[in-house]
Amino acid sequence: MLKTLNKKRASEKLRSIQKRAIKRGLSLEFLRQYNNICNLDQTNKRTKKSIVLAIISIFVLLVLSSAWVKSFLAIRCLVPTNYLVWEVTRPLADCAYCENLTKPIILYNVTRQEFAHYFYSSKPIIVKNAINYWRATKEFSFELFKRLYQHTDGSYDSLEDGCQFLNFKTDLFTLKEVFDMPEARARYEPGQDPWYVGWGNCHPDILAKVRQYYDIPNFLPEDAEFPATENIFFGYEIGAVMHLDYISRLMWQGQVKGSKIWSVAPVPECDHICNKFQFHVQAGDVVLLDTRIWYHATTIPNREFSLTVQSEYG
Repeated sequence: MLKTLNKKRASEKLRSIQKRAIKRGLSLEFLRQYNNICNLDQTNKRTKKSIVLAIISIFVLLVLSSAWVKSFLAIRCLVPTNYLVWEVTRPLADCAYCENLTKPIILYNVTRQEFAHYFYSSKPIIVKNAINYWRATKEFSFELFKRLYQHTDGSYDSLEDGCQFLNFKTDLFTLKEVFDMPEARARYEPGQDPWYVGWGNCHPDILAKVRQYYDIPNFLPEDAEFPATENIFFGYEIGAVMHLDYISRLMWQGQVKGSKIWSVAPVPECDHICNKFQFHVQAGDVVLLDTRIWYHATTIPNREFSLTVQSEYG
């Protein structure tokens, strides 16, 4: 009972913080400052000692406040705390992956054999009209997912048990809040605030039902490993903030409804060699991007409703 109460209080406090910070973004320069921890060879012994003492102090504080730490880590954050750790410990990239690139590779009507040259490429790729045959392109909607989650027992439990919910810059902090929105806002009628969210679709019954509407793009390698679930992203206007994905495989995303403008940028160590650029993905297209080494953000144009299915392969 006490654990549940602490978690609830932590959740309320974090939501309050998120609401105040939701219109702000994290500075990449702030993240770069943490790289100094990794450059110990360039510091003197006193600096090394200070860093070690600082790290020990942090761990002591974490131990003393373990109950609160566990509560905060159990909450799905706008920017999870471990992203900082991942960024600090991320291996430096070989900038050949982005050198001389100013636009994505665009392919049409590609077969698996023709796509073999690009199977595990880190270059941004758009395969045009690749999923027009999916039932999802005609039948997926906000209302369909709302019915599935509201009429399935324990549908929201998977999001409390490890499947991530991302609210990006939206003031909705759970999937239940999304599906409880007033209809006017859900349709983004004039005068309403835009919204955009994503989540891991992990509930086994719901996953089995939605997979009847789509399948893995048929040009991907036949012997690739795929995760046990997919992610759904939908909403209006806002899109995803600039970020890296700390995942183990390459990403593919099928644009089921609407369109998206992608903005991509190299990792900081490649800024002096590689370019930032944008590209437009339309309904029926599949975008492939190594989101572990390409910073990426999305926006949704023209007040369109965008809905995508995303997964990994490797």
